[in-house]
Amino acid sequence: MEREKVVWAALVAIILFLVWKTLKELITPIVFGIAATYIAYPFYVKLANKVGRRWSLLIVSAIVSLLSILFLIGVALWITDTLKNLYTYLDAFFSWLGTLKVPGALSSLFDAMATSFPEKLRGMLLQYTLSLPKLALQLIVFLAVFYATLANADFLAKEVYELLPSTNRDISERMLTKVRNTVDAILKTWLFFSITKGFFLSIGFYIFKLSNAAGSIAAGILCIILELLPFMGGWIMWLIGAMLLWHRSPGLAVLFAIYGFIMISPLPDYTIKPRLTKHRAKVSSVVALVGIFGGIMAFGAVGIILGPIAIGLLFALIEVWKEYEAKRSSKAHQSQDA
Repeated sequence: MEREKVVWAALVAIILFLVWKTLKELITPIVFGIAATYIAYPFYVKLANKVGRRWSLLIVSAIVSLLSILFLIGVALWITDTLKNLYTYLDAFFSWLGTLKVPGALSSLFDAMATSFPEKLRGMLLQYTLSLPKLALQLIVFLAVFYATLANADFLAKEVYELLPSTNRDISERMLTKVRNTVDAILKTWLFFSITKGFFLSIGFYIFKLSNAAGSIAAGILCIILELLPFMGGWIMWLIGAMLLWHRSPGLAVLFAIYGFIMISPLPDYTIKPRLTKHRAKVSSVVALVGIFGGIMAFGAVGIILGPIAIGLLFALIEVWKEYEAKRSSKAHQSQDA
């Protein structure tokens, strides 16, 4: 019997090792494919109620495929110049950030980001610059995962709940709820809102001729980063753009400032964002910041999702442990009273 257990354990270990070696280079597109499904699912369901599930699946998949193709074309055309501009912007930004008077813990975090984040981001972008076929392959995997998970979303959700252990099931369900709340807050609020603002800033920079296409894309990426930082925001980018335009044309500078105020910040923060967060759990901005940037430094691009989830699970474990200790001490007092 013991020999049989050893054989089965060895077999499982070998299978897991082979699966890991097979999927190791594809973890990023797989995770992003699942994340994209999570974001698109509400839209898919609403559309399915009008045109049917099959057509809804085809329409949503076609939209995501088109965006993926445009992304690949953009990378092929502008990634090198975008990388140069972004590195220049980040260097100037972190130099300015170091001059701010902020609490000690936040200052240490900014220093750590200034030394490691630009290089990490540069390395992530370079690996795609040097290997466009690899990026194309990852996009194919991303689209395949997105289509498969969206088509079978209800079945997969049911399977996940069935896999939860029967013992201490309430703890497992709370952990799963914590993951869902964290992913909701990060993907559907923070990242979605930040990426939308970055997109509008890039459009504004290009239309008002503040920079070329590559420089505008780099400015949009920096806007996304600023939106993720506490006490910062995309308003810094449109304010800098308006100041640069002022020397060329005060009228254009005023128009760009109005555009930035309405489309980037702060107007959307008071009109659109409250609607996005109305029925969702709150996630601390500092926790999200540490999770996102720490995740990027540790895991690369996929750390945007894995980092906040890891920290969210840690907090869930702490909450469960506190409740367990409180119940145990309560039982101990009751037994003493008896």
